[in-house]
Amino acid sequence: MENTNETIIRLENIGKSFGATRALESVSFDFKKSDITAIVGANGAGKSTLIKIICGYHISYDGKIFIDGELAKFSSPDDAHNKGIETVHQIINDGIISNMTVAENLVLKDMLMDKSRIFFNKKNYIDKAKDIADLVGLNRDMLNKEVSWLSQSERQLVIIARALSSNPKLLILDEPTAALSERETEILFEKLMMLKEKGVTILYVSHRLHEIKRIADTVVVIRDGVVSKILPKPFEVNQVVTAMVGNLNAHATKSQINFEENEILLEVKDLVCYKGAKPINFSIRKGEIVSMVGLIGAGKTEFGEVLFGIKKPISGSIYLNGKKIISKNIRDAVNSGIFFIPEDRSNNAVFPNFNIVENITIPFLKVFSPKIIMDKKKEKSVVSDIITSLSLKYESIDAMMDSLSGGNQQKVVVSRWLFQKFNLIILDEPFQGVDIKSRFDIGQYMKENIGDGAALVLVADLDEAIEVANRIVILNSGMIVFNEANTNLDKDKLIHLMSDDMDELKNEKQHTMSVI
Repeated sequence: MENTNETIIRLENIGKSFGATRALESVSFDFKKSDITAIVGANGAGKSTLIKIICGYHISYDGKIFIDGELAKFSSPDDAHNKGIETVHQIINDGIISNMTVAENLVLKDMLMDKSRIFFNKKNYIDKAKDIADLVGLNRDMLNKEVSWLSQSERQLVIIARALSSNPKLLILDEPTAALSERETEILFEKLMMLKEKGVTILYVSHRLHEIKRIADTVVVIRDGVVSKILPKPFEVNQVVTAMVGNLNAHATKSQINFEENEILLEVKDLVCYKGAKPINFSIRKGEIVSMVGLIGAGKTEFGEVLFGIKKPISGSIYLNGKKIISKNIRDAVNSGIFFIPEDRSNNAVFPNFNIVENITIPFLKVFSPKIIMDKKKEKSVVSDIITSLSLKYESIDAMMDSLSGGNQQKVVVSRWLFQKFNLIILDEPFQGVDIKSRFDIGQYMKENIGDGAALVLVADLDEAIEVANRIVILNSGMIVFNEANTNLDKDKLIHLMSDDMDELKNEKQHTMSVI
């Protein structure tokens, strides 16, 4: 391995303002060769601003950046790329062209740089595309597939593979595993370790602190725009949390209520959500928050979409408050008091050209216009209350959505569906890009305001599920394999149930029964 004591990039007193808001102040630290440096911080702490400075997006800032001891001043992201800085941004679809094939996206830079050809000849690049796909274990059979048909996780791997292909000096990964399955995450980590061995320096940004503990050599904690702490390996997660947001004990409350006596709010009987899936029988009681956990492809998103009327079930029945319902479309579901927060925030939930208030109230404008004219004062008052409860960081309540960090945009989307009374709220991966303090804020707000409603939280991360829910349900290949209250859980057992092959789980169960 290369000498890990050698400083490759040095940041000195980096600062940045947006109007009257000071986003960063005197940020200084070094990137060492062959190290993985993780940057963590609460939503709005300044992480994204710092990344945009390092990768050449923000060209005006205070302070200096040195690469290999020489002062570097980037005029553009392309300039930073030419100096060996490669960035994979948090919003997946910003880095990919959906109406082009996987192969074309993998060799996109080569296509753009090749000025000698008027028309693109795929044969000239297919071999290189295959080699790039192999970097992250992408199936070569999908190279001719249009990206618009890929899942979020597959799109993420395409972008990461393309970034790795340039053999960068500094590879910046902003929330790279947010849409990846456990298997895909393992592949990514293997590649990161391989890059370390080759002398590549990596900047890793993630809210998943267990990932950071596993792979980071150094953790830089950003709090309110300044460096709060620099922790070299070995470090503990609680040290990182304390440096990020202080003591979270005051925020961590786990409900010990017995919900068995509450009325059943939602019940599904023999519900088949997609072709080939097994029937699901499941219920949620009033006042309950249930986490349905499963890896990508387990069927949890399909289950949520059927409940919300996005997709029609193959068969089975859905009952709400004892009455059979048939949601032919989203409007029917909303009118029944069933709300849904989708996984793909950037494409399906955020209105970038609207401000914070408008993004939150848009589905319920009638609430604020009983007499045709909008009651703007009431609208702002309601919005102000909920975003204060969720600790949203913003310059003004009238600020546009694209001025917020990714995590704060997610809080706005969650706020949209929480401020109005509901029967059932379904949250699909609501904590992507959201820090640990924000997860507590969202979970606590739901517990305090759920009333006679209920919440179904669909997540792939077991820690996130345990933090927020009263009950944990494990879904594997479309089947419920675990359904118990969130007390005294064996996490190793749950991970086993989530990730193992269904045939193996059935054989284990049969073996256990025969032994008994």
